[in-house]
Amino acid sequence: MRHRLALLLLATLFVLAGCGGMTTIKTSWRDGGDTAGAPRRLAVFVAVSDENLRKMAENRVVQSLQPALPAQAAHQLGLAPQLEQAEVRGRLVEAGFDAVLMARLVSVDKTQRLLPAQDPLLYQPLFWGRHPYFYPFSPLYPSYATKPQVVEDTRVIVETLLYRLPEGRPVWTAVSESFNPASSSEVVEDLIRVIGRRLRSEGLLPGP
Repeated sequence: MRHRLALLLLATLFVLAGCGGMTTIKTSWRDGGDTAGAPRRLAVFVAVSDENLRKMAENRVVQSLQPALPAQAAHQLGLAPQLEQAEVRGRLVEAGFDAVLMARLVSVDKTQRLLPAQDPLLYQPLFWGRHPYFYPFSPLYPSYATKPQVVEDTRVIVETLLYRLPEGRPVWTAVSESFNPASSSEVVEDLIRVIGRRLRSEGLLPGP
């Protein structure tokens, strides 16, 4: 029964932890023929419909890269995230950029699931027979049975790409999923950490 109580406690903590966000890379690809290594000067684009969110995200990515890598936010250059346009690539090359990091919001998916009713967690009557040294928890931790609840989960899917200039050729891409983020800022900070760590591990960003 002691093991059963521990499992119930862990299950409850897991459900509560679901309130926070978690970002993971689902798929990634790298051009095996690309040997250029880390960029010398990087332009950062974030493709979202909310202009304020775009500026905030681009600024935070640039801040996370400096001073190890000279980088600049695309909105400060007056450029839209349209790398397929030759004019955009030309302006970047003229400004001395040799690579572009672009994050593109793919989707925000919402689903619902039923959380079953939970019995009172701390009510274990068999403890009294086998372990008389156990005392009731109720004076300090009253336990309650919960009703079934409908819980909404949110998944934010983002594609991140690294392009080489002047060709505008993608050499690395990853699709990430952020599960139940508390805010857009949390998604941005998680992506900076997760994507940055992966790019550094593959030698595509400077740093350990």
